[in-house]
Amino acid sequence: MSPDPVSTVPLTVPVALAAADFLMSWYKPLLVVAIFAPWAWVVSSIYDKDAARWYFKREAWNLGHVFAALVALASVLVAPLSFWIVWPVAAAILFIDLAIYFSVRNASDKVGASAKWTLNLAKMAQASAAKKAGKQRKDRNITMDFNGPGGKAPLPDKDTPEYDVRLAIDELLAGLIDARGVQLDIAPSKDGNYLAVYLVDGIRQQAGAFNQQQAIAMIDMVKGIAGLDVKDRRRKLTADINVGTVGSTNTKARVTTLGSSAGVHMSFLLDPEGQVQRTLDELGLHDEPAGKSQMDTVQTLLDDAGGVVILAAPPDHGRTQTMYALLRKHDAYIQNVQTLEINPQAALEGVRQNVFDPSGDAEYSTSLRSIIRRDPQVVGVAELPDDDSAKEVTKADKERTRVYASVRAESALPAIDAYVKQVGDPKAASKNLKGVIAQRLVRRLCTNCRTAFPPTPEMLKKLGLPADTQQLYRKSGRVMVKDKEETCPVCNGAGFFGQVGIFEVHLIDDEARDAIAARDWSRLKSLFRQRGEDSLQQAGLRHVREGNTAIEEIARVVSPSKSKQAKSGSGDAAA
Repeated sequence: MSPDPVSTVPLTVPVALAAADFLMSWYKPLLVVAIFAPWAWVVSSIYDKDAARWYFKREAWNLGHVFAALVALASVLVAPLSFWIVWPVAAAILFIDLAIYFSVRNASDKVGASAKWTLNLAKMAQASAAKKAGKQRKDRNITMDFNGPGGKAPLPDKDTPEYDVRLAIDELLAGLIDARGVQLDIAPSKDGNYLAVYLVDGIRQQAGAFNQQQAIAMIDMVKGIAGLDVKDRRRKLTADINVGTVGSTNTKARVTTLGSSAGVHMSFLLDPEGQVQRTLDELGLHDEPAGKSQMDTVQTLLDDAGGVVILAAPPDHGRTQTMYALLRKHDAYIQNVQTLEINPQAALEGVRQNVFDPSGDAEYSTSLRSIIRRDPQVVGVAELPDDDSAKEVTKADKERTRVYASVRAESALPAIDAYVKQVGDPKAASKNLKGVIAQRLVRRLCTNCRTAFPPTPEMLKKLGLPADTQQLYRKSGRVMVKDKEETCPVCNGAGFFGQVGIFEVHLIDDEARDAIAARDWSRLKSLFRQRGEDSLQQAGLRHVREGNTAIEEIARVVSPSKSKQAKSGSGDAAA
C-alpha cells in the first residue's frame, strides 16, 4: 500500500521552504557569516596554535571544531524551523565549542598558572597594558614592578648607578619566575663574593655571581622597597612586598635578611601562603584501596584527642605544609587550636598563631609552657630548638591535648631518637607519644615528556616491586614534534614539574612505647615492618610504580650518604 502523499508534506515542505527563504534573503547569509567568521578566526589563529604549543591532541581538537561547525551549519540550512530560532542555536553551538576548549585547556596541568586564559576584563586590561608598557620601555630592559609599604617603587634613571642595581634584581626575579622557582637566595660564598641561587622543585640552581659591593647594593635596594631598616645588617628582618611583570597582577614575596660574620644573606620567597595551601589528600600520602593506608593511619591519629605526634623532615621538605594541613583538619571554631612559630608562612583561619621573637628576652620554652598551660586542645610547635622545649611538650595532657612537634630529621627513627635525647628521659618521652610522620619531597615527572619503559624481572625484584608491573617511567625533557626532537615546553627540558611528598606514617602503641623507652631502635624498626607500614623508600617506590616520579629521584632523595650515617649517632636510628 503506497503512503499518502499528503503525509510527506510536513517533512519536506518546511525544509525546502526554510532553505528557499534563507537563499532569498540577502541579510540572512550575512548573519550566518557574522557568527562563523569570528569562530573560524579564533579556531585557526588562536586555538590551533595553542594546541600545538601545549602538545594537546591537535588533530582530535580540529576534528571536533569541524564537527561543531557542521552541526551549526546544518541547524541553519536544514532544520525546519524559523531562521530566528535556528540562527541563535547555531551561534550557541559555536560558542559552546569554543568554551569547551577554553575550559579543558585551562584545567590542564600542562598549562602553567601564568599562561592560564581569563575572561576577567581587569586582568585582560592589565595584560594589554603590560604589552604596551613592554614596548614603550623595551629600551630600558625593565620588566618587573615592585610594590612595598610605600607603594610602587619608582624606576631609577637609566644613566644612574641605581638603574644597574635595579636591573640586576629585575633579571634575577624574572629568571626565578621563568624557571618556576619559589625562592631566590643571595648569600656570601667562600671566596668573599656573593652567589644568587634559585630553589626550583627542591633543587638549588646557581643563578649568578656578584662582588660584595654589587650584592650589598642589591640587598639594600630591596630592603628599602620593603620598608626595612637598611642600616641594620645584623638582625633578622622580614617584610612582604608584591612583585610581578609590568602591568600584570602582582604576587606576594616574603623578603628576609639576616647578618652573619660572613656577610648579609637575603631570601626572596614567592607566594609564601600558596606554598602551604595543600590539603592532606594532596600531599602524597598513599590511600590504597585494600588494607590500611597511610591516609587511614593519619585519620586514626586525628581521631585520637591527645598525645604527641612528631613531624619530621629535613629543611625545605614540607614540614610546615604538613603541619598546617593537619591543623586545618581540626575545627578551630569549636576547639582551642594554637601554634608557636618563628616564621609563620600563612594565616590559619580560627587558629591563634603565637609568633616567637628570637631577639626578645623570652625563652622559646617559656612561651611554649605558657601556651600549654592555657589548656588548648591542639598545639602546633614549628620547632624544638632546645631541650627545655622538648621537656615542655611531654608535660601536655596526653588525654586531651594534641601536640604536633616538628623536628628536623631524615626519617622516622632518627626523629624519635632526637626527640628522646632532647627530653633526656626515654620513659617520659615515650609516655605521651602517639605517632610519627616523616617525609621528603621528590620531584614529579613531567607528564608531557616522561618516557615509559618495561622493567626487567631483575629490576623489579631488586626494587621490591610487584612482578606484574608492566611499565615504569623515566625523565626525558624532550618531545617529538613532526619527527623532530625538541625541548619540552612544559618543564623547559628539566624532565620534572612540581613536587610530591613521600611519607612514612607510624602509630606508637604500647609495644612501640616500650621499645622507645628502652631505646631499642632495631626492635622498633621491626615492629613497623611487621605492621606493613612503609618506609620512606617503600613509599617512594609506590610513587615510581604509579608514574609520579623516577627511580633515580627516589635514590637521590632517600639514599643516606655515608656522612649522614656517620653523624647520626645511631646506626639503627639512621636506617
